[in-house]
Amino acid sequence: MKKSRVGLLLIAALLFASLFLASGASALESTCPSAVIAAAALSRGTADATVFSDANKTQKLGKLTKGDVCQIIGAKGNFYRIIFGETEGYVAKSRVEPKGIAGTSAWPGSVHADIRLDQYVFSYASLAESFVIRGDVQADAPLDTLFVYLWDERLQRMEHTIVLEVKKPAANLDITNLCKTIKYSSITAGRKTLVIQGASDGNIVEIYRAPVYICGALKAVRNINGQCAFSAGEQKKDRSGWSWEPSDADESLTVTLPRDGSATVMTLEWQAPAEAFTVTVLDGDGQILSEETKTTGFYADAVALPPEARQARLSLKGQDNLLRNLCVYDANHPDNTVQQWQPVAEKLDLMVISPHQDDELLFLGGTIPYACQKGLDVGVVYMADCGRDRYAEALDGLWTAGLRNHPIFMGWTDRKVRSTEAAMELWSQDGMDPQKEMVRLIRKYRPEVIVGPDLEGEYGHKQHRLTANLVAGAIPLAMDASYDPESAEEYGAWEVKKVYLHLYPENRIEMDWNQPFAPDSPISPIFLAKEAYDKHASQHRAYSMNRQAVTYDNKIFGLYYTAVGPDEAKNDFFEHLDLQ
Repeated sequence: MKKSRVGLLLIAALLFASLFLASGASALESTCPSAVIAAAALSRGTADATVFSDANKTQKLGKLTKGDVCQIIGAKGNFYRIIFGETEGYVAKSRVEPKGIAGTSAWPGSVHADIRLDQYVFSYASLAESFVIRGDVQADAPLDTLFVYLWDERLQRMEHTIVLEVKKPAANLDITNLCKTIKYSSITAGRKTLVIQGASDGNIVEIYRAPVYICGALKAVRNINGQCAFSAGEQKKDRSGWSWEPSDADESLTVTLPRDGSATVMTLEWQAPAEAFTVTVLDGDGQILSEETKTTGFYADAVALPPEARQARLSLKGQDNLLRNLCVYDANHPDNTVQQWQPVAEKLDLMVISPHQDDELLFLGGTIPYACQKGLDVGVVYMADCGRDRYAEALDGLWTAGLRNHPIFMGWTDRKVRSTEAAMELWSQDGMDPQKEMVRLIRKYRPEVIVGPDLEGEYGHKQHRLTANLVAGAIPLAMDASYDPESAEEYGAWEVKKVYLHLYPENRIEMDWNQPFAPDSPISPIFLAKEAYDKHASQHRAYSMNRQAVTYDNKIFGLYYTAVGPDEAKNDFFEHLDLQ
């Protein structure tokens, strides 16, 4: 998908609307504070802002200096009612801006709300659409102000705070269309929590809370590269970002870190995995704190930095390898937002085999998040090489789905062919034996369960068909020590306990991808799968989780092989297996 389309998709839709409805504040456990009140910071000019005793400017009570923070507890006309220190007063709206949250007490159970968030699926033509809330509020006391918050769950920060004055304070309010002040065009992609609170004479009560999701590419987490200095062989900057490759004169890159010790992790994105690279971390006196040579073979590596680190030196001696991107982050980056991949587990509970980068979500649905949420050891194998950008999308998607073990990219040629036989010839180039490689994968990682694509190739794709055939053919061969004796000697023969193929017509099971992981939560396997598929932006023009994933139902699988008997419940890949 072109970047312009990605930008449109960012604000195009609320997905999974049926999961987002909530009735009352208790409908969702969220990391958003249960009781919040707007905090405001001076936002305009350098002059002080006067705090008055009332909205008529009867008496001056003090001043706010630029950067001071106050709590907004109400509004009247052109003024916010605020608490600043021990002072309660009024300040002009033009001088402060709602910026976040501050704690306050609430009135538990004092408001009964029968409210809903309208279900919308937005088209490209409806970019001006806004949140629409419908329903009535019955309060114990007249509400004079309403606060609307949009909390970003991933970044753990307030994205929007809006203060609305109720012109005629009342205990009974119709808040239909209240949130038209929040336009989709101003919201970044990702998981949000929408919170509405009311104020009555400065007392705050929560009225409504609901999860929402905006599809599209997530906003990059802020790094601290601007606080670092770089010396390198050859630095390059193009439309895809900053990159570096060693020169004959200088085969190392030195990153000078902030003196305050704020740097905590450095990430490295490679054009192709380095055979080996060495990272040397030094303190302020130039003494070596650590030195490690890494041979991960990852497309994305991460290096932890201790507080005393002041330099990090990256060496690629003897290699001509391109570093696509390097980022340094401090401790303020939220958990799970910076990819720090681990190797594939030595022994897998589940191996997911995907022909291309996106099929693991489009056609295998919630398989990966379902298993990851169970705490199982999951390995993902991609057969075809769809290009480095598609690899990056795959990493973003898998991380979002909950996987923390770097996937295996077989790197075989991706090209349209007329038959499964032609696909086999394509993947057999350079003396490669795809069937033998599949057997070696199974023997090396010893999966209990394998999930793969349709033997008919979903919509007939020949590489999908070949992948399924290779899986099917590898099951008896992996058990036969006489086949490929070299890998049998290295890893041992292995019998997979269960093999499921998408849409296989026999011994069918149906996975419930809509079942939430926790009560009163919108997060389910299909939620995470759809969120992960949003990262495959290049595929959105042709493929959709609302089209192909439905036409070729990604809930339906058949038990192709079992060593533990037939399924009975027919709704769980891991039935009859003890994987604790």
